[in-house]
Amino acid sequence: MTDVREMVPPFGTYRLPVPMERLRATTTRLPANRVGRALSSLVRRIISRGPEAPIDAEVYPGIRLRLRPGTNRCEKRVLTGAQFYDHRERAALATALQGSESQPFVFVDLGANVGLYSLWMVAAARAAGRDLQVLAVEPDPVTRARLLANLAASDAGNVTVAPVAVGGAVARGTMMEHGNNRGENQVAVGNAGDDAGTGFEILPLHVICARYGVQRIDAMKVDLEGHDEVALQGMFSDAPADLWPDLLVVEAGKGDVAPPVVKLCEAHGYRMAGRTRLNALMQRAVPGGRG
Repeated sequence: MTDVREMVPPFGTYRLPVPMERLRATTTRLPANRVGRALSSLVRRIISRGPEAPIDAEVYPGIRLRLRPGTNRCEKRVLTGAQFYDHRERAALATALQGSESQPFVFVDLGANVGLYSLWMVAAARAAGRDLQVLAVEPDPVTRARLLANLAASDAGNVTVAPVAVGGAVARGTMMEHGNNRGENQVAVGNAGDDAGTGFEILPLHVICARYGVQRIDAMKVDLEGHDEVALQGMFSDAPADLWPDLLVVEAGKGDVAPPVVKLCEAHGYRMAGRTRLNALMQRAVPGGRG
């Protein structure tokens, strides 16, 4: 499968008019409180162009994206007030990178979407002067094309993209589209899309890592829309200890009770280091405890 890393037309083609871009840029300085978030949301409504209209913007230093906020919730969230987007998760990952002795620091992004986490790690590594290796796993061909374009525009050559899905066993799959939020597209296990050329591989994590030369994982984000537990169960069952990351960011939902995926991590030597609105920060009890 061709890995086309090119933003066409080039970045800047869909930049906002200067007054609107200045207005958007002011939202990056808003305080992280209710007023700041409300103002950010207001500016987002003012500058949004329509469901399919792209907007070119630099959301983090050196990170240039072609955003389509009308079709993807995460792209909508970073259009204005990007500092609010999963800020505790991103801070934890940046802290892990800065405090690690790994060279390079290895980050795996399961369910990479358009690359917001992967590219955040690129920005954090550049700021810290650290070497970084990223494996971004994204099976959805439309979303993956956006990811590849964003990597090209941001000069992120240290990010490898795997056009596969993650599962507990080798299989084939297709995408079930959500409709108005690409981030909620789900993988359906089966061969239904193969005849139409829309099918893709589903592979256990350790198989993907072996294919793309990843021998160690320091931190990992998991957002697989319902397949998180299966993917992690496969990791714990079959992957060598070096592929058990010291820090896991995993979707945990909004309930007070820890979901099964969190209990699974706890049963394999992780503790909850923090809980955000949607995610759990799972820390390995013995960091770097590799066999």
